[in-house]
Amino acid sequence: MQPIVLYQIPFSHYCDKIRWALDFYSLPYETSNYTGRQTPGYQKAPREVKKLTPLIEDPNNNSFFISDSTPILLYLDERYGTKTKLFPANTKDEITRYCLKLDSELGLYSRRLGYLHIISEHPGILSVFLDHQFDKQSCNDWKSYFRGLAGSCIIIGRVGIDRIKEENIFEKTICVLDEIQNDLQGKQYLFSNQFTAADLTLTSLIYPLRFVEAIYEKYRMIFDYGDRIRALHDPNKNYKPNAQRLYENRPKRTPPMIRNIFWFIFSILLYPLQFVFTDDIKKKPVLQFPSDNIEKKANNDLRVIKWGSMTQTLKFFIKSFWTLCFIIPKQMEYVQTEGKKLLRDK
Repeated sequence: MQPIVLYQIPFSHYCDKIRWALDFYSLPYETSNYTGRQTPGYQKAPREVKKLTPLIEDPNNNSFFISDSTPILLYLDERYGTKTKLFPANTKDEITRYCLKLDSELGLYSRRLGYLHIISEHPGILSVFLDHQFDKQSCNDWKSYFRGLAGSCIIIGRVGIDRIKEENIFEKTICVLDEIQNDLQGKQYLFSNQFTAADLTLTSLIYPLRFVEAIYEKYRMIFDYGDRIRALHDPNKNYKPNAQRLYENRPKRTPPMIRNIFWFIFSILLYPLQFVFTDDIKKKPVLQFPSDNIEKKANNDLRVIKWGSMTQTLKFFIKSFWTLCFIIPKQMEYVQTEGKKLLRDK
């Protein structure tokens, strides 16, 4: 059997779903890391296949390409789940709907909140989106820091970190977690008293919320459930995304004076731009892969970025950097305030 190729962003919780499933089925596979528009899978896949990660290429099925995490799980289960099924026949439809719902809600919310904390506390981690060194052991140097600022600009524009408060992402996350916590009461597994794609999906998609201390403390029961599921059913039991390792190894000291001076100068220079970009910030974003029915296709809140010309690219980065300086701190303050309220109500 030839290895399946997984095109991935290594610390993506959606890609973790597919890595886990490939290991679970003991399938040979190779990984190819995201390199922007030049990602090999994006170049090779047919036009009708959505160009987003995770994406797999199966050379054992005429180089068949398929993207989006839950459809990939279904494909792997139908083709290779001969002994153990992640989608048991009697609950397949119900589990599929549950996974798509988690993809469309929990996965998107946790991605936004996780990136907000990384950008606010250690943006150098996002240098990987420029140098594509996803396996680096440290990003505490100045080169990673400045590349991380550019990576932060891309993530802000692509994922919508600047609208967490306006779109009630924290409150929506709490509603989803309350529902999950109630659903897990007294259960060993979510469906049919056995490990299924639902348990795998929940465990993977909740991972970025470990960055949010208030949520991690409030909903420790769900995280403990996920840790137990991973210990029992993930062949890679000690899995930890490199973003988590880099975050844990971030400098614990106060930023040096020169960095504070750098931010102060840029804040003064960029402050007048609020009168230029205010209207742009209020515009409704254009989503690249929206879904009108999450029971059939997962929603994806990735934004369309227009930077075809040099002028568009320059405007994009200036606007995103202005957002990084003035909007992101307010979003972080809002999340921290809501987190304190959450713990008071514990």
